[in-house]
Amino acid sequence: MKTEKLDHLILTDGSFRFLLGVNYWPRLSNIRMWRDWNEDAVREDLRQMKDMGVRAARIFLKCEDFADEAGVPRPEAVEKLRKLLDLADEAGLGVFVTFLVGHMSGKNWPIPWTSFEGLYSPESVEKTCRFAARIAELFRDHPAVAGWILSNELSLVKRASSVEEALVLLKAFVQAIKGVDPHHVVSSGDIPDSYMQETPSVKHIVDYVGPHLYLYDTDSVRHGYMYAAMLELFADAGEAPVILEEFGFSTLQYSEESHAAFVNEVLYTALAHEASGAFVWCFSDFPSESDPPYEWRPLELGFGLLRKDGSGKPAAEVFRRFSSELEAVEKLGLNKEHRRVAHSVVVAPFYVFRDYEFAWYKQALGFHALSRLVGMGYTLLSASSTPARVVYEFDAEKAFGWSKLVVLPSAVACLASTWRKLLHYVEAGGVLYASFLRAVGGFQALHDSPTQLWEELFGVKSALEAGSVGAKLHGRLTLRVVEDIPPLSRGDRIALDVHEPAYTFRARPVDARVLAVREDGEPALFLARRGKGAAVLSLVPFEAVLAGQEALEWGSGVFELYEALALLAGIERPYVSSDSRVEVQTFSSPAGSTDIVITVNHSPGSIDAVLTARRSIAGVEKVGGDAEVAGSTESEVNLRMPGKSAVILHVEHAR
Repeated sequence: MKTEKLDHLILTDGSFRFLLGVNYWPRLSNIRMWRDWNEDAVREDLRQMKDMGVRAARIFLKCEDFADEAGVPRPEAVEKLRKLLDLADEAGLGVFVTFLVGHMSGKNWPIPWTSFEGLYSPESVEKTCRFAARIAELFRDHPAVAGWILSNELSLVKRASSVEEALVLLKAFVQAIKGVDPHHVVSSGDIPDSYMQETPSVKHIVDYVGPHLYLYDTDSVRHGYMYAAMLELFADAGEAPVILEEFGFSTLQYSEESHAAFVNEVLYTALAHEASGAFVWCFSDFPSESDPPYEWRPLELGFGLLRKDGSGKPAAEVFRRFSSELEAVEKLGLNKEHRRVAHSVVVAPFYVFRDYEFAWYKQALGFHALSRLVGMGYTLLSASSTPARVVYEFDAEKAFGWSKLVVLPSAVACLASTWRKLLHYVEAGGVLYASFLRAVGGFQALHDSPTQLWEELFGVKSALEAGSVGAKLHGRLTLRVVEDIPPLSRGDRIALDVHEPAYTFRARPVDARVLAVREDGEPALFLARRGKGAAVLSLVPFEAVLAGQEALEWGSGVFELYEALALLAGIERPYVSSDSRVEVQTFSSPAGSTDIVITVNHSPGSIDAVLTARRSIAGVEKVGGDAEVAGSTESEVNLRMPGKSAVILHVEHAR
């Protein structure tokens, strides 16, 4: 099985084939796999994988079982790996081999050739690369091999002291593997907030970025949208292929039915957001309760698609159905003849992945809190049926050529050079929306200004008193629209609850128009025309407020504000969902004669949704999913969508 990177996708044997997979330890022997090898049990597991429609499995070479103190593979372990690959080939499965294990399921396991403290030392790097290259050299021509992964969450064993230290290991590993096997993809396998998963740092080193996502939320709809947002974040506006390398929950945490609905939602979401694959954690539950680390991490016994007795959970049937639909969707040309197009972009500020001297916002808030702010901006665009991508600030200028709308959600600051580029972008005809955050909860960025171009770009002057913490937002906040910005009209209200006190700036217009004011008359939303474009400034950090709410009002005016931004920018939305909880993503043919439309209901409740099409519809065919088409007209498709359901449509347009 040859795998390769091409632009923003991973191709299998020369074409796009969604890598639907599982993370695998044998059901009967779990992490004891290599020590207590059971060929018959492995064969049965792989047979069940094939029956479920698994296309690829990620496996783990537990280092203490697989190599000696010099990093030399043990011959008996090599033969077991060879047998596993042979069995996988018989079942038609591709295998992604993970080397440094290292961390696994709540325990750090010994690595014979290095101490945890010495993981990034030159001697350890050399032995790690020697071990990995030897395995790759032995099995590079095996038909079951699909890819090579450096580690399983190495940063949980020992986090590198700097990005430079981490990249020395990653670059050496990739070079060692590619030196013996240029025909299979390579990635890092680390945790999402590690240096080795930072897309700006690694996209030119690895073949794909592989986030491990285990997200939690008090709002079920926001939870689903955040998986989409994180996939977009790691893709960096299509600069890097993404495989969702791990996702899942334990049915010792949640009901089997809820687990199945979640797996269903995430699989269709991954497909809709151009991921090249998704690997459920994990294949099966485990019966050996007292084995470490399950003795003190009992939830790890219940992450499987199969129960510990080998019977399938409801999620296994979801997985099987999704797999059966993939071939039909791929034959229609998903990610080939049909491509997803976006004309809006959310910018992830520099501090999401990088701290500069005395600008330690990542250190103060952490990657997950900061990425959540970006994700909320992306969610608001998606919920308004506006196709969008996420780009890192360092790469944002590349997006200016194709984006009509740039969104900077709840920004603490951006680089001074970025603001100057954004001014040029607006003058050339783009629309910029930015909201500013000064403080929220226990976080403060008082000794800073988000921009140096208050007046030049936004047409306002700061009106805060010297030494002030800022304008306090807390409790029920209502903005009154004072100037039409369709679909918002003069007199409309935008209301939301601010649970955690937030502080923001005050400003007065110079040549900007005031679009909305607070109840006390304080200006809150401004629009300034610059050249051929416009800059919209919000002094209410809507995204930070919504990210912190217990539950969102999914029909509130904030969503209409984001719709207004899309309309202001002249963005054509191929399909508009009648319900903001229902996401729609469109893959169009070059001539626009046909679309593949993937629609996901992120709500746990049933929704009757209407998709309004921009172009006249000649015919609609359901290709996949568990939602139903209730009827269609020349301009609309009516859907009946159970909770956490999805539908894939093939739409033909009238000529």
